Amino acid sequence: MQRVKAIHGACGGRTFHDTLGEVSRDETGGHTVDDFASFFEDKVDGVRASTASTPIYDVRYRATPTLEDWTAVTAEEIQKLISSAPNKTCELDPAPTWLVKDMRGLLSPFISLPINKSLTAGCFSAAFKEASVRPLLKKVGLDAGDQKSFRPVSNLPFISKLLERVVQARLQAFLESNRLMPKTHSAYRKYHSTETAVTRVYNGLLLAADRGQVSALCLLDLTAAFDTFDHELLFVRLERQFGLRGTALMWFRSYLSGRTYRVVYAGGTSSVVYIVCSVPQGSVLGPVLFMLYVADLADIVNRQGVTLHSFADDTQLYLHCCREDITTAATRLKECVVDVGRWMSANRLKLNTDKTELLWTGSRHSISQLHGHGSSIQLGADTVPACDHVRLLGVIISCC
Repeated sequence: MQRVKAIHGACGGRTFHDTLGEVSRDETGGHTVDDFASFFEDKVDGVRASTASTPIYDVRYRATPTLEDWTAVTAEEIQKLISSAPNKTCELDPAPTWLVKDMRGLLSPFISLPINKSLTAGCFSAAFKEASVRPLLKKVGLDAGDQKSFRPVSNLPFISKLLERVVQARLQAFLESNRLMPKTHSAYRKYHSTETAVTRVYNGLLLAADRGQVSALCLLDLTAAFDTFDHELLFVRLERQFGLRGTALMWFRSYLSGRTYRVVYAGGTSSVVYIVCSVPQGSVLGPVLFMLYVADLADIVNRQGVTLHSFADDTQLYLHCCREDITTAATRLKECVVDVGRWMSANRLKLNTDKTELLWTGSRHSISQLHGHGSSIQLGADTVPACDHVRLLGVIISCC
């Protein structure tokens, strides 16, 4: 019989049950699955602990239409969702995805039964709450001996993601029909993409340059944003700001509670890590819930006269000014970033100031007149200098 010990995280929120058995080490990195499980857990706990002293954010009520119940799903809808699903199979699945897709006509009526039961009962099955996590190198060539070189990639059961797609379709239809979707986000919305996000930001920079102005573009970096946000704050937001009530809200509480994952690496499997914050990585609903969670951020930014646009957790701030006002604009941008940092801390997110990037753009003549004076911003102990170029959602944008 294996012995099990409980190790409590830094903020008391998650518990990692470490099975004291032998696990072979990977030849390249020398890490066991439990090394990775502890590392991923400790990273989240560290971020949560760093924001724990900040008073929790007060979510205000906003008058909205309400969504209390989910409409039932039909076998035909399930069949279409199976057809359009990616051809990915999780090791937790009892059958490969290709087989489910081939047999979708036969299986759809039977799959619709438990999904409808979940929708009417406001309950997400415990069998769907376990994820399989694999550590993958963030970039080719990074040191495999350093755990910081790895990111966790999560796989979830196929049927669980199918149920999520059913709920996402209903949630998004409600939000869009009542104009509740945050306007400053381009992710997971019809007719929106990374291309439209980049086009919107880049077009604003070009128009300012045509007016003879210069623009400051600030790219914010969040530490493990999807892994650290607070469930209770999300539930309050869904109720007070987006009108979810009754069974609909109960379903989300069930969906996020009691979730676990195991790390799979180098032929071994870790013991269970229990989660009490974050959205499930690799989930369908996770990015949408994150978008609703940070919707208030636009109000914080607008108070400083700065423009915000986001795609998932990629957040860009930008403003325009005349060349002679660059020092004032840099100060305003700094104050805005500081306010954003406070807001994030109050919402149990962490702004990574040492990875924040700043770019001043304009015509060649305008940029040549700056000479770097007043063009950097100071964020606590970190100085954010102006760069010659930045990468925005995969697109390189240069200063002129």
